[in-house]
Amino acid sequence: EGVEFATADLEDRAALTEALRGCDAIIANAALYSNANKNWDDNFRANKVGTENVYEAAGSAGVRRVIHISTFGVYRWFPRPATFNEETPVIDGNRRQGGAYRATKQLSEALAFELSAKHGIQITALRPAGIYGARDQNLLPSIRKLMRLPIIPAPRLHFPFVYAGDVANAVVGALRNDAAAGKAYLIAGRDESIEAFLRAWRSVTNGRAKLLPLPLGSGFRVDTSLAEREIAFSNRTYEAGLKETFDDEAAYLAAGVQ
Repeated sequence: EGVEFATADLEDRAALTEALRGCDAIIANAALYSNANKNWDDNFRANKVGTENVYEAAGSAGVRRVIHISTFGVYRWFPRPATFNEETPVIDGNRRQGGAYRATKQLSEALAFELSAKHGIQITALRPAGIYGARDQNLLPSIRKLMRLPIIPAPRLHFPFVYAGDVANAVVGALRNDAAAGKAYLIAGRDESIEAFLRAWRSVTNGRAKLLPLPLGSGFRVDTSLAEREIAFSNRTYEAGLKETFDDEAAYLAAGVQ
């Protein structure tokens, strides 16, 4: 209700310009993120060239505010810092560090800031990690397969899974705060272990599989306090996020929506 749809290909700058005309702000979320596609050219075309076309189109259309969805993957993971935050060094996408997706997303974020400065656009970048939510085709299918096992390996290392709804709320928080312009925020997710995520999954689904805790080191520790203070970012519990995920998926299936 109240939504108008427009269609444009990331490679069609003219169509993008027309689609964005009249918008006060845009959320630049279009990218290639696929566990099945690690091809450099495909990722580069969508994530880097696509970003160039979106921001040039935004400039031509007179858009003055953009929330850019980046990724936790832009950070250097090794040598691993004690805690990741906004000041953690990033990889060099030009050297293809981190693989096709991470490297092209770093190029995408850097280019977004460069073109925003060129066109007088106020930009805020958000860096989420391990997004889960209804209809996800990357993370959740793999975990569903894992949770069918009678004994499930449950690493105790930390990884910051974040619920899609919390990412969406961070977008709203950034749009509401003009002081967020020109900044990048880590909105990675809960500073908890993979084991905690799997236990929450088992609890929400009433699963009976046995979890086998695996002590594998500290993992990825994150500090999202800056985003919490400035754009009202918050992480709901894994139980709450997973329950909403499964409820949303059930509702879509009941409605016959694919």
